[in-house]
Amino acid sequence: MPPGPPRRIRDERFGVLAGVAFAGFTLVLLGLLRLQVVQHEELSRLAEQNRIRLDVLRAPRGAIRDRFGRLLADNQPSFDVVFRPMPAESLSRSRAVIHTDWLMRVASLVQDDTTIVKRRVQEANRTGQTAVLSRNAPYSVMAAVEEMRADIPGVDVQVAPIRRYPEGSLGAQLLGYAGEINDQELEKRQDAGYRMGDLIGKTGVERKYEEMLRGQDGAEFVVVNAMGKRVSTLSEGPPRPPIPGHDVTLTIDLDIQRALEEGMAGVEHGAAVAMDPRDGAILAMVSKPVFDPNEFSRGITFARWRELTAGGGNPLLNRAIQSAYPPGSTFKVVTMLAGLQYGLVKPESHLPTACSGGYFFGGRRFGCWDKRGHGSLDLLTALQFSCDVYFYQLGLRLGLDRLQTIARAVGLGEKTGIDLPAESRGLVPTKEWYEKRFKGYMPKGALLNLGIGQGELLVSPLQMALMTSVVANGGRPVRPHVVMKVQGVPEFRIEKPTEPGLEAAPEIWAAVHDAMKRVVDAGTATSARIPGFGVGGKTGTAQNPHGKDHALFVCYAPTDVPRIAIAIVAENSGHGGSVCAPIAARVLRRVLLGDSLATAPRPPAKRDSTRAAAPDTTEAPGD
Repeated sequence: MPPGPPRRIRDERFGVLAGVAFAGFTLVLLGLLRLQVVQHEELSRLAEQNRIRLDVLRAPRGAIRDRFGRLLADNQPSFDVVFRPMPAESLSRSRAVIHTDWLMRVASLVQDDTTIVKRRVQEANRTGQTAVLSRNAPYSVMAAVEEMRADIPGVDVQVAPIRRYPEGSLGAQLLGYAGEINDQELEKRQDAGYRMGDLIGKTGVERKYEEMLRGQDGAEFVVVNAMGKRVSTLSEGPPRPPIPGHDVTLTIDLDIQRALEEGMAGVEHGAAVAMDPRDGAILAMVSKPVFDPNEFSRGITFARWRELTAGGGNPLLNRAIQSAYPPGSTFKVVTMLAGLQYGLVKPESHLPTACSGGYFFGGRRFGCWDKRGHGSLDLLTALQFSCDVYFYQLGLRLGLDRLQTIARAVGLGEKTGIDLPAESRGLVPTKEWYEKRFKGYMPKGALLNLGIGQGELLVSPLQMALMTSVVANGGRPVRPHVVMKVQGVPEFRIEKPTEPGLEAAPEIWAAVHDAMKRVVDAGTATSARIPGFGVGGKTGTAQNPHGKDHALFVCYAPTDVPRIAIAIVAENSGHGGSVCAPIAARVLRRVLLGDSLATAPRPPAKRDSTRAAAPDTTEAPGD
């Protein structure tokens, strides 16, 4: 057996090992001192952050109800798949969430594009806010999140309120919808406390009254484990409960809304408005085609979005306030009112040229809707049977200034000021407008077309309803509005109209009301008659250069004490008397006679035997 190394060498080696060991223990001790003393406060804070997380408690939006308290919009719980960034995590976690495998797993789980998931995760890491990856997830997705938690760190399930519209598409454009806040909206509203994933009103009442409907989010501190999963609520810090938004009560009557929707069921594109002429309260508003706002609350796919926006139908457009149409012969009420107001005609006035089916002016023939002609008529009968030739001549007598003055006085040509976003202004042309458009030249025949509601005139269905209301109540201005009150905001008030309205002699209003009642009793709108009640109305057929004519109808009832005014436009549908008047009758029956008679058959039309030149409206409903 060979001899071992000399004792001296062994002692030297032991000394070296002992020195290394001492140095190592010294370094460990210094590291512990640094961790326990020098970095104690910082590391304690990071450790606490790793253990404790601040969770935002989403506030439910205020409910929306009709004038009798019936629910139109509220909230229900939604299980959302979210990504939660954790401040104390290492950079390796950040790299993990951008890893291709992680992205593929999460995108497949939430059924979304990897690019969108990556962008939301990166934004969450940048801002420290929770990102919603999938809203209103089904149970199968929630179960998959639990099963895959180890493979998809940072992904969790949270419960949050989601918007619910129990009536589905009923009044969709009026109510609007609430959807997830986008980047542009977040940038503008971040100072107001909005966060990623918040719901915000996009259109309609939801948008206009966003500040009142939106509540105040709460918060609580929760204890989490190493995987970021909630373990318990931190007892030292009591949660701050969310404060719900204010409930909003609309002027809408759900029964009238249903009746108007049912009446418009056969209309592919169009709009209708029912208004209380006493104060401008909107009783119902319909725009066709419709959409279901619940789809947007749950989160709409790109495929569904393309389906909704394809074909030019644009169901998100509220045609009642955002579209503009030629008013057609409904505007003859304005022309008649202007002629009486300026003393150019009287109710019994016959104009020089009798109607033979057309009128010659400037070397051109302007036709009447009834090619057989109406003969010589007085003013009231001319409105009753909507004689174009009579109103051609009256338009020429009036001139542009007088005609547009009366049109604006009854609510046309300007925004009504309704408490809904994106209202259309419409157009009532002035001399300055013509000079700018036609380089100082006003086309021959412009006044003839304006006199019968054609030419450059454009009005929204809401403006038509306002015009009808002002005429019905004798010239008193009203402000159209859809919100009656806001719970918890006693100072809420509807602004009073700034327009002066139209002051006219009682006999002028009596003549207009009498003529409009004749239209329904024995004129072009007999299908709008209601037994036992007086109804005043006016039909219209507006020429459309892009297709079939638009059908229009306006009316109010009862004629003695009006409490409802209606305006209806059915695009590309033909005559207002045969298409729109029956729709109005359905609503009037609901209002005047009650639900049980809402579908009562209309009585047969009667021919006015006292007027030899009058057409048989039961066979050829007119303009």
